[in-house]
Amino acid sequence: MKFIYLPVSLVLSISALAQKTANGDTTTTRQYPPTALQEDFSIFRKTLETIYPSLYRYSDSVNITAYLSKQSELLNRPMDETEFFTIIALTCAHLRDEHLIAKPSPAYFTEQYFNKVRAFPFTFRIINRRFYILKSAFNPSPIKPGSELISINGRSMEDILDLLLPAIPADGYIQTFRLRHLEDYSTTQEQNLFDMMYPFFVEQATSFRLEYIPADEPSTKKTLVVDGLTRTAYRKFYNERQALDTPLTFKYLKPGVAYLKISSFLGWHRRIFKQNFDSLYAVIFNELRIKKTPHLIVDLRNNEGGDNTGEALITYLLQKPYRHFERLEKRYVGLPAVSSYLENGKDLYLADSVFYKNENGNYQVKQEYYRSWTPLLLEQQPRDNHFNGQLTVLANGASGSMAGVVCSFLKSNQRAVFVGEETGGAMEGPTSRSFTKLTLPNSHISITVPLTKTVNAVIYTKGRGVIPDYWIEPAIEDLLHGVDTPLNFALKLIDQK
Repeated sequence: MKFIYLPVSLVLSISALAQKTANGDTTTTRQYPPTALQEDFSIFRKTLETIYPSLYRYSDSVNITAYLSKQSELLNRPMDETEFFTIIALTCAHLRDEHLIAKPSPAYFTEQYFNKVRAFPFTFRIINRRFYILKSAFNPSPIKPGSELISINGRSMEDILDLLLPAIPADGYIQTFRLRHLEDYSTTQEQNLFDMMYPFFVEQATSFRLEYIPADEPSTKKTLVVDGLTRTAYRKFYNERQALDTPLTFKYLKPGVAYLKISSFLGWHRRIFKQNFDSLYAVIFNELRIKKTPHLIVDLRNNEGGDNTGEALITYLLQKPYRHFERLEKRYVGLPAVSSYLENGKDLYLADSVFYKNENGNYQVKQEYYRSWTPLLLEQQPRDNHFNGQLTVLANGASGSMAGVVCSFLKSNQRAVFVGEETGGAMEGPTSRSFTKLTLPNSHISITVPLTKTVNAVIYTKGRGVIPDYWIEPAIEDLLHGVDTPLNFALKLIDQK
């Protein structure tokens, strides 16, 4: 049985707007009575309690039960979808899982919505929790790139962070993942979470009063009022600033130093560029061995994950036999109790003869079924042509899911020197590999629910990603001039050694 890790999926897609419900209702101000809200939340809660295996991964059952009950008690008055969605989304984020993601109903983003909401017309980079303007929807830009944004409509950027960060699903206690996902964080991303979440968790605005420090006048503060972007203008701005990068790039930066950049482990991404990672890995690592290359830099920055091509990469980078999974856990056997509300509910049957119930109340695969369920529960062997030289890994907060898994094994096995930021994926392992989608019957809000709790056979700190040996963030001046600070640091480190 094969599974794949998926990246953080679409949260609030602006590319699929203005859809209607079956009855033609496109209003964004419809009020749902408390009975409808309570029914939806009850189904959501039952789904978490009966099929989601990581409900108590980062908090005990007493605290989680109290939190869910408190959220349910808020549903004592009529609410529109905006209010109800914030409750569902905050509940998902409270469980500290990057793969547990809520999405508004298909009818939410309509022309009526865009009559009262406009999109933010700039992108930025967050460095030490400070916001620096990078790109503008306006030509010429009224704010010079590199200027520091101080406030939006009277709210400080720190206050805005306090509103947005708790709403972003992320593994464990990792903050870098949340911060990077407020930027354009990946070449394969489907959304920018600042653009999508600002109207839900901060305000619905049509214009923005910006207070900023100009890049060329650092001792002054200026104020500017700009109109937000219409749906058409935002889509144009978003498409222009996004360029799909090659999935895998390999080259030599200088004699004896090879560079392997993998921007994603996603199958659709490889198919677009017609890259086969299995054959590319074989060619690359054969060449490294023949040339006896002493240094390899693996760049996994902004790689939001993908499939088992990441697991295959590990076999080329580790030097000794290892176990991949300590265990896999499911929350149920048989058919899910909420199967009628799930997109693929009838296909989620699990034979109870394959599992046993563990002390956590979850179900684990019996040892005799390891090979048929997934051979990754058995001992893994490095490839014959695995890399034996010095390994340096570049990673950041947007290195999530499968990219985080690769980093976890290299770190736990003391195989590499890490440069950059704490990874976005927790070392312990993600909840992923198989998924379902719950659609709530009244509001039509949907939630992507991962179904397999993985525990990697690594040494880890609960709720944390790989902490770099050298924490390096680029200065805004370097970013504006195309200087790759972490990569340059890695090259200097190699020279010193």
